[in-house]
Amino acid sequence: MVDSLPWMLGLRPAAPSSAALRARVAGRLVVVTGASRGVGAETAGRLALAGARIVLLARRSEALETVAHGIRRRGGDADCLAVDVGDTEAAEGAGRTILERWGAPEVVVSNAGFSLRRTLLASADRPRDVARTIGTNYTGPVALLRLLIPAMVDAGRGHVVSVASTSVDIPAPGWSLYGASKSAMDAWLRAVALEVRSSGVAMTTIRLPLVHTAMSAPTAAYSRVPALRPVDAAKLVARAIVDRPLLISPWWSRLASVLLAVEPRLLDPVVGGWDRMIDRGDR
Repeated sequence: MVDSLPWMLGLRPAAPSSAALRARVAGRLVVVTGASRGVGAETAGRLALAGARIVLLARRSEALETVAHGIRRRGGDADCLAVDVGDTEAAEGAGRTILERWGAPEVVVSNAGFSLRRTLLASADRPRDVARTIGTNYTGPVALLRLLIPAMVDAGRGHVVSVASTSVDIPAPGWSLYGASKSAMDAWLRAVALEVRSSGVAMTTIRLPLVHTAMSAPTAAYSRVPALRPVDAAKLVARAIVDRPLLISPWWSRLASVLLAVEPRLLDPVVGGWDRMIDRGDR
């Protein structure tokens, strides 16, 4: 039963066929942010194997070059652009560089993110928590896409895949800043989707649950709970690129959002119990 739980929770998704993915991205420019490790690196590798021309974005140039080297070693095409997406001016500059150097992308995977589990009281004297979380998860990605999306519209085609979180559906203690930043990006992209839907440019938000990555590793208790693996998250990104839906999220997250719309306090015991379990596991 324990072994089957990830499958029941939708944490082991099927990838689209190689042919379907290749038909979408082969020979076309794909930009992946947060590409130096985890979900971003796994996604970049999968899309490169399908024939995409990848531009990798992240803060650390050495880590980017390592990912790019792995892609090239397998016959793929990858370029690197070191940028802190959380810096809005730098993100905007990266958008200009992409358009000048490579042109309008076919797909942008907006994956860069900053995960922060800290209560309001614990961060009351840490204003940088707000700036860094909002910058990396919302204002930076918007600054980048504010330049890339119009170029896609002018080209008459394109697709933005934004990697979000089930925190959008299920508020939880300690995740106020993180959930708010992901919710802001989610709302922005859904509105933009309506603005550009007649142009041939699509928008998809993927609300991921917990993923076992270096980002989640500092919370020791997470290693013992069912979660996506980076390869599974990359499969969802590939599925989004092939099918171009507006939203991908686990069935239980969607159900929770409906229940909370009916009765906002209904899941408080469940969410509170989960939070206490994580706290005990970290001691």
